[in-house]
Amino acid sequence: NMLEPSTKMPWFKGWKVERKEGNGEGKCLIEALDAILPPARPTDKALR
Repeated sequence: NMLEPSTKMPWFKGWKVERKEGNGEGKCLIEALDAILPPARPTDKALR
């Protein structure tokens, strides 16, 4: 279930995420990683 859904895991129905920007769902790890939204970072402050 890393790149494509597997028939060896029939109990896994997928994942769902609900957020104010919109909902997302998928069945693979790569889809879950792609659905992560990076946090907003201040661009007007100095780097540490």
